[in-house]
Amino acid sequence: MPRPAAAVVPLRDGDDGLEVLVGQRTATARFMASFWVFPGGRVEESDGPGDVGRRRAAARELHEEAGLRVDPDALVALDRWITPRVIPIRFDTYFFIAGIDGDHTPTIDGEEIVDSRWASPGTLFAEAVEGRSVVAFPTLRQLEELSGWRSVAEATAACAARPVVPITPEIDPNDGDPVLRITAPDGTAREFRDDPGLRNEAVSLQRRARG
Repeated sequence: MPRPAAAVVPLRDGDDGLEVLVGQRTATARFMASFWVFPGGRVEESDGPGDVGRRRAAARELHEEAGLRVDPDALVALDRWITPRVIPIRFDTYFFIAGIDGDHTPTIDGEEIVDSRWASPGTLFAEAVEGRSVVAFPTLRQLEELSGWRSVAEATAACAARPVVPITPEIDPNDGDPVLRITAPDGTAREFRDDPGLRNEAVSLQRRARG
C-alpha cells in the first residue's frame, strides 16, 4: 500500500516570467542523495485525514525545509503521483502549487536540504536533461509542464480548472530495454526510454538497496 505524502511547488513571478523554488538534498542521504526536489514528505497522523491532512503536511514540509509559510487552504493541486507497483517502497504523493511573495527569502536547515534556488522551470528542465543537475522523473515532468505557464496566476488558474488524476507509471521491460509508460484518462500513452529522471531514480534505488 503506497504511503501518503504531500509536497509544495513554490512559485513566484520573476522579472522574466514564472520561477520555481527547488532545494537540494544532502549528498549523504540514503535516498535521492543530491537530488533537486520540491519541499515535501510523508503525511503524518497528526496532520489529519484526507485532503486536510495532505494540505497540512505540504505546508508543514514547506516550512521545515524552506522556512516559508503558506495557508494550507490556499494550496492548489498540481498533480498526484503514485510510485510504480514494481518498486518496493511506494508513495502516493499530492503536489500542490503555492504563490510565494518575492520578498520572502527561503531558509534551509543545512542538514536534509543543503542548498536552494529560484529559477525558471525551463532552465531547471534544460539543466536536468543536459545532466547538469539531478531530479526525479516526476519532477522532470512537472518542470516540463510548468515551463508552459508564464505567471503564478496563469498556473493557478490552469490547475484549479482541472481534476487531479492519479499518475501511476508502468515499467515495461520491452525486450530488455526498460520503458516507462504513462497512460492518460483518455487512453493515450506517452513512453519514456532513455530519460534522465528514470536513470537518476534507478541509481538512487540501487544505493538505497545497498544500505
